Amino acid sequence: MKKIIKNKNRIKLIFYLILLIGVIGSYVTSIVINMNKLKQYDKDILPGIYIEDFDLSSYSYKDSRERLEYYKDYILSKKVILKINSMDYEKSLQELGIDVDYDTTINQIKEYQKNLSFNSKVKLMNHHGTKKFPFIYIVDNGKIEEALNQIKASVDRNVVNGFFDTSNGVSYNKGENGYYLNVGESTTILSQAFSKKVDNKEMIELVGESVQASGNDSYASIDTLTSSYVTDFIPNTYLRNINLNTALAYINGKVVEPGEVFSYCKEAGPFNKSGYVFYYEFVGNGVCQIATTTYNAALLGGLEIVARYPHAKRSAYVPGGLDATVASYSGGWCVDMQFRNTYQYPIYIKAYSEGGRAHVEFWSNHDAKNGLEYQTSSVRIGNIGYRSYLHTFKDGQEIDVKLIATTWYKEE
Repeated sequence: MKKIIKNKNRIKLIFYLILLIGVIGSYVTSIVINMNKLKQYDKDILPGIYIEDFDLSSYSYKDSRERLEYYKDYILSKKVILKINSMDYEKSLQELGIDVDYDTTINQIKEYQKNLSFNSKVKLMNHHGTKKFPFIYIVDNGKIEEALNQIKASVDRNVVNGFFDTSNGVSYNKGENGYYLNVGESTTILSQAFSKKVDNKEMIELVGESVQASGNDSYASIDTLTSSYVTDFIPNTYLRNINLNTALAYINGKVVEPGEVFSYCKEAGPFNKSGYVFYYEFVGNGVCQIATTTYNAALLGGLEIVARYPHAKRSAYVPGGLDATVASYSGGWCVDMQFRNTYQYPIYIKAYSEGGRAHVEFWSNHDAKNGLEYQTSSVRIGNIGYRSYLHTFKDGQEIDVKLIATTWYKEE
């Protein structure tokens, strides 16, 4: 009985040994077969190897390079979205001056296969898994700059500072901020994107610089002609009219802020500066007419008169008592005409001449005068005296009258 059991155990042992030898033999055979199969991939690319969407399985390194070169135009036709200032610009790699570095692109596969383990190679060879590689690019910064400069022409927007438009009355344009493409920094961004093998970007943000427009938002409140005054002059008095128009030019465009005192001498004087000419023995003769015109525009605007001096002789271009003389002296002293802006809004002065008439207009907000209107009157007293008055109206009804000044002239 013992002998029978002993023989059975021996038979089992022999069976297992034969089975083990078979398994080992099969494994060794498989290794040998796979090793022989893998020899072809010393020069060829393993299955499942891609460069982007190009399947290079079983191509030789030489043939794979030639294949990629054949599709160069297709590869470089890939579009990239360049984003700048909320705008998109589509450019191909070719338009950006990008090229493919074929040797480096293929060499990354060589290095990968060289360092793969035997089992990993077998898996790929037997079509178990895939591996994708990016294109390696050649970047030419000079060509990138050329492409960006083409975009820059449509991106750049020059800054427009706030300005007054006086072509039809007076209105304030707040201007527009400027924006400029920074070609240098944007070139660096693109260069780095493609130099670092980041070839799958569909959108790249470029660098731009915003330039804030300068201006004053409060000037947008100016929308109404609040007062104006016109005086006549003789067009053929050439030298005097040069001074008159020079004075108009100096005060034209002046903005008087709320609470600010306007000084005629400060803005238009001294009366020997650029643009003024001698007229007989006087320098700047003619500037008084513009001072007078401005003075009356201020009165009709209901503004506070800070300083006003009459002429020695009554002026022909304005009713008696409503003139204002000015003069400047070498020591810096000035006979001035001044008014204060008592509005809650800025005032824009528009001053010009047209057809032998000098115009001074005050523009401000439609609520600046609180619904009031003003008129002046002149009453003669004695032989060479005048009293000037300011009349205030509300809804067409006179609600107040005030004495402006009592003026005595030395001669009529």
